[in-house]
Amino acid sequence: MLKAQERRLRLQKLKGELIDRARALSLVFRLARQERDVWVNWPARAAALMAADLGVEPAAMQKVLEKHVRAQLDDLAEVKPDLR
Repeated sequence: MLKAQERRLRLQKLKGELIDRARALSLVFRLARQERDVWVNWPARAAALMAADLGVEPAAMQKVLEKHVRAQLDDLAEVKPDLR
């Protein structure tokens, strides 16, 4: 029975239905870091446009956006993937 289960697992891996846990964790970490980096840089890109739409100072808009983006990223950092 154990040999049959091992063959089934090997076949699933060959078909791409199973992946290595360490590789999955590495991929999730890399994707999360890339997304975080995009969000960290977003206020600098969007602040001037949003400030112009609202008629406020761009530097103040960027500061507020950065504060709220950081808070959201802090909340997301608490999420831990369960890859069992």
